[in-house]
Amino acid sequence: MKKFSPEMQALMTTIVYLECRVEAILELLGDKGITLEDADINSTTHKIHAVQGDVFRHKIACRIRNPNFDIG
Repeated sequence: MKKFSPEMQALMTTIVYLECRVEAILELLGDKGITLEDADINSTTHKIHAVQGDVFRHKIACRIRNPNFDIG
């Protein structure tokens, strides 16, 4: 497997963590009998991204630059 820079590894770890978190939330909702349509999720995601995307980008960039980066 190709070696990635620490920054790229941190970015990939962040992306995987966030994907797992989304899946966990959807699974927990499903266990409670709550289902969400993909179109609704996408629409809400776009709304949040439009408002908070830059803030989230900044937080992730700071996390990636941190030499003590840890997802926990």
